[in-house]
Amino acid sequence: MHHSLLGLSVLLVAGCGQPTPSSITERPRAAEAGGPPPTAVAPVPLCGPDEPGEKLAFGGRVLDYQGRPLPKAAVVAYNADRAGLYVPPDSGTRVPRLRGAAVTDDLGQFRFATVRPGPYPGGDEPAHIHLVVTAPAHRPRFVTYWFEGDPLITPAKREKAARDPEMVIVPLARDPAGAWVFAHDIRLEAD
Repeated sequence: MHHSLLGLSVLLVAGCGQPTPSSITERPRAAEAGGPPPTAVAPVPLCGPDEPGEKLAFGGRVLDYQGRPLPKAAVVAYNADRAGLYVPPDSGTRVPRLRGAAVTDDLGQFRFATVRPGPYPGGDEPAHIHLVVTAPAHRPRFVTYWFEGDPLITPAKREKAARDPEMVIVPLARDPAGAWVFAHDIRLEAD
């Protein structure tokens, strides 16, 4: 499991394809609370508008240890590009190119826009997105999203994900513009 924030200084760049707010409608089996998906939060872009790859938007809510929406939680997200690389070869840094941070709104909502990541070249790890969620009086939470239907999710990996609260397999849907979308709520534990 990869838990490093890989460069906590966050670069927010303009646009990465911005699916409509109402397009994030799918709730994965691991959603930790009911309620509607985020609808009013502008997505934080993890990449520039010219980043190659299929557009992907995702979001959800951060919930406190009692299951209530948690405003002002920090959500850091990063993923590899469509080739499965965090940085170009020989770049001299390990800080992921596609990264950003959001602060949840009054309803605990967050959203990101990126491109669908590829799996690591030559590896057997499914394509994924990492999140790190922090808030005062709560334990940090690490989440890795895998995508339902990824051929690298073997039965053994599916079993591992079912036992690991940091691993979530999410179903993807398409919004009206053709971008991939998903939503997932993240419940924190008291510190």
